[in-house]
Amino acid sequence: MKIEATPVVAQGLRYIVHNLRPRDRREIFALRWSLDEEAFVAEVCGVAGDLWRMWAVDGEPVAVNGVVPVRSGVVIAGAFGTRRWRQVIRPMTRWSLDYVIPTLRASNYHRGEAYVLAENTDSRRWIELLGGEIEAVLKGFGGGREDFLLYAWDLTREKERGHRVLLRGLQPADRPKDGGCQLH
Repeated sequence: MKIEATPVVAQGLRYIVHNLRPRDRREIFALRWSLDEEAFVAEVCGVAGDLWRMWAVDGEPVAVNGVVPVRSGVVIAGAFGTRRWRQVIRPMTRWSLDYVIPTLRASNYHRGEAYVLAENTDSRRWIELLGGEIEAVLKGFGGGREDFLLYAWDLTREKERGHRVLLRGLQPADRPKDGGCQLH
């Protein structure tokens, strides 16, 4: 089994979105205005930059994860995938712990957030493994009145583990100019 991590590309992202795990589909679309998968693909393509990865097993895209700056010093984390999600969880975890979190710290981010469907136990366990803590229960937060949990990371609490991979602040405009997530 060959696992690859690549920048997010529309074709692979589209495959993942069309084949989402049912709990990921419910979680994602409970927080959106519509069930339009193509609109979601376009939105993710619009924000997927250096701190996003698409994960494939033997050439088949199976998961995506990354962070989006939402305001000064704060990012929202996201991850979703197909039924083969578990096959990439270890390298996804390593990449998040060894690259994403240290990069955010080195770039002076102080907080990370994730909104998780309360019943999505797989995602909850993974976020907790990554150091996220439940900060709030959001009753009826989803469009269908689904309960969500707000997880948070205090990125100032732990010292950097020697990583200095990105010394400038990550801005929403920092997207790959060539080879990024093109919709065409």
